[in-house]
Amino acid sequence: MANDLDRILPLQPGGSMPPLFCVHAVSGSAYSYVQLAQQLGPDQPVYGFEAPGFDNDRAPVPSVTALADEYTAILREFQPGGDYRLFGWSLGGLVAFEMAKRLAAAGAPAKALIMVDSGLPVEMPLPPEREILRRFIRDMMGLSDETPPEVEAIFGDLPRHVAPETAFEAVITAGILPEEIDAALLAGQYGVFRALLEGFYSIDVTGPYGGPAVHIMAERSPAEEMRWSRVIPGIREHTLPRTTHHSIMTGDNLMTLTGIVQGVLVGTNEDARHVVHQV
Repeated sequence: MANDLDRILPLQPGGSMPPLFCVHAVSGSAYSYVQLAQQLGPDQPVYGFEAPGFDNDRAPVPSVTALADEYTAILREFQPGGDYRLFGWSLGGLVAFEMAKRLAAAGAPAKALIMVDSGLPVEMPLPPEREILRRFIRDMMGLSDETPPEVEAIFGDLPRHVAPETAFEAVITAGILPEEIDAALLAGQYGVFRALLEGFYSIDVTGPYGGPAVHIMAERSPAEEMRWSRVIPGIREHTLPRTTHHSIMTGDNLMTLTGIVQGVLVGTNEDARHVVHQV
């Protein structure tokens, strides 16, 4: 079967620079990279990977290794000449890392691997359905680990193994999400979110990876969960002050992050070091 090239979306297809390929986070959507693509400028092509099941008829894939296999094959068909530059925020960084390992094994190593606030997973059971649903709604609201009172009011009294439909009805009734989001939309996106979270919980990363890599971390994220130096000995790490997992990709923080990315893409990040803490 031919590769599903529709998984690659053009976020900013123009420009003369080698393209940057951005891998979706746990939502499955490439939309979170639209602002990054705009800030990188008109000469930097940017493409985004979207997950199976997100805005398409495919079943969600609950395996990071299977996604990395598929995306690597798609990438090599889309751009057979090599010169690959990979980017991923959150879960996207983990998938991009696995893709970089496959590219290196195939003799087409990535020129750059840029991860943003990506956790290094350890294989463990999924949390109860209520906790997955709580995380999903927080993610839909653009929040990190904090649970606002209006969300806690919904989930505090729900059973641990609540049916998703029951939780979605409560969320819609409470009116904490935009009006255009209904229970059917939540159900579809939750299927992708849950599958991707399952993929994160079911992979035990091994290394090492010897290619060039950069990790940009949020100051308020748990650094002990992101020790990529265990499997990427030469990784360069930055921490952006006063940022959370979600705010690192917005506003002035995104401008700072973009400066680091631009530095990496042109072969140096010296110009960006004065605005971050070097780890």
